[in-house]
This record gives sequence, structure tokens and C-alpha cells, in this order.
Amino acid sequence: MLSLISAVLNPNSDAVRDFAGFVIASDRENFSVGANLMQLLLAAQEGEWDELAGVIHSFQQMTAAIKFCPRPVVAAPFGLTLGGGAEICLHAARRQPHAETYIGLVEAGVGLIPAGGGTKEMLLRAVDQATAMAPPDPRDPPSRFAQSAEMATALKRTFETIALARVSTSAAEARTLGLLNTADRITMNRERLLLDAKAQVAALAEAGYAAPQPRTQVPAPGTGALATLETGAFLMGEAGYASEHDQKVARWAAYILAGGRVTAGTPVSEQYLLDLEREAFLSLAGERKTQERIAFTLKTGKPLRN
Repeated sequence: MLSLISAVLNPNSDAVRDFAGFVIASDRENFSVGANLMQLLLAAQEGEWDELAGVIHSFQQMTAAIKFCPRPVVAAPFGLTLGGGAEICLHAARRQPHAETYIGLVEAGVGLIPAGGGTKEMLLRAVDQATAMAPPDPRDPPSRFAQSAEMATALKRTFETIALARVSTSAAEARTLGLLNTADRITMNRERLLLDAKAQVAALAEAGYAAPQPRTQVPAPGTGALATLETGAFLMGEAGYASEHDQKVARWAAYILAGGRVTAGTPVSEQYLLDLEREAFLSLAGERKTQERIAFTLKTGKPLRN
């Protein structure tokens, strides 16, 4: 699937030349239940880190192909839309979810973090939300916006969505989690989902759709925000809501959302954030407790709190 989507959405492909846009859908019971955990576990247990890094890189390239495709790409999720499925949706130009869409970045439940661009996209959404609430004054240094109350509020919601592996109970609730936005229309009738998604693609194309450009000047929240988020993870542990390993996963999520250990307002690129995702994923995949969680979930279908 990774290579197929990347090839079809390549700017130089025949498909991009011949079609006005694309819909990503599924003909199964659910849109996507996430990654192949068995393949991931075996690679981690065998220490095949180069292979695992290559898989992550390929997934990141695929989601980038969705986001930067010259033609509009609309995702049409329904039912369970978890992990990598949610990341695919985050990168689409628009989403056309069925009302009964249960979407979430659930990687923390198996001791990992979203590394297909999902954490990066959630940070970008937090930055955009903070910008909409309080547009930064161009005369102010970037650090002022990165440390603003609006940025802190948006970042807190994003951190909790990822670290607590929250899954929406409906498409409407997914908006409150930052996984859908107000421009994403909701389909009530499951039988109309593809038709509605196709209509949205056509509308975007007719409006003169222009693909976004990779962002290179994202103001990193920085070390102050990182300390705040890490304190939140610690307090969740003290209150009994998070195990020691939950806290470790949450700290990695905080590290990426802060843009690493940098000064607030430092401009970072999307590629830099993807590199942080890959670093965090590989580090956590090597943890014994993460591997125990994956094995337990594969065996029982339930999460393990270790």
C-alpha cells in the first residue's frame, strides 16, 4: 500500500496528470485498524533497526505524498480509523468521515508514538489553532508566540490526545480532539460516503486547488513547553493514571511536540519533526516493555498496562 499510494500521487505520475483528484477509502468493515504489529514486533526482537527505520521512512514518504500531491486528496474514513489510518487522514487535503468514525492515534497504547507524520501534523494544527486565536505580532520575537497562553492551551490538548491514545466516539467528537477540522464535512449515510468524498474532491479541484508547500519555519514551543508537558506526564503517574512506561512514552511525545530541546520560537521544518518522530519510535520499539505490550495486544486484542 505504501508504494502504491506514493507512486500514484507522485507529481510526475500518469494518475496525477489524468485525474482531477483522489479519494482514499476502504471496502472493508473498518477504514484501518493500524499497522502490522506482528511484523513490527519481529523486526524489533531481531534487532533489524535499519529495516524498521526504512519502513518508517517509507510511511512518512507516503503521507507526504498525500499532503503535497498537486491534486486534492480526500480521505473517507469510517468505523475504526486507528494509528496509521488516522495519520493518512491527517495528511489529506480534506476528510469526509462517516458519522460513525472512531478515529485516534493509538500508538501510545502499545508503547509507541505516531511516527508516520501524525505527531508532526498534530503540532502543526496546534500552531495554526494558536495563530487563529491570537495572530502573532510580526514585531514580536518568535519566542513570544511560542510561549503564549494560546499555544500552551493548544499544545496541552494535542499532547493529551496522543499520550492518552484518545479515540473519538464519533466524527463530531474527533473535531474536539483536533483530528478533524471545521472544513471537514460529515456524511450521515454510510452508502453516500464515497459519493460525498468524490463531490468534495471535485469542488476542491474546481476551486483551483493548490497543494501546500513543506513548512520550514514552524516556531518550536521549545524547552519551556517541554518541561510543562513532562510535568503533566509525571503528575499523571503520581495520580495513578499512567505507569512508568506510559510516562516514558508521554515524554517522547512531549519531546517531539516541543520541537526537541531548543529555545522557544526556534524555526524548525516538517522534515526535522519527522526525524524526531523516527528517533522516538525506534527508541521505544527497542524497549522491553513496549515489546511486551505489542505481544500482549496481539494475543488478547487488549492493551497491557505494564
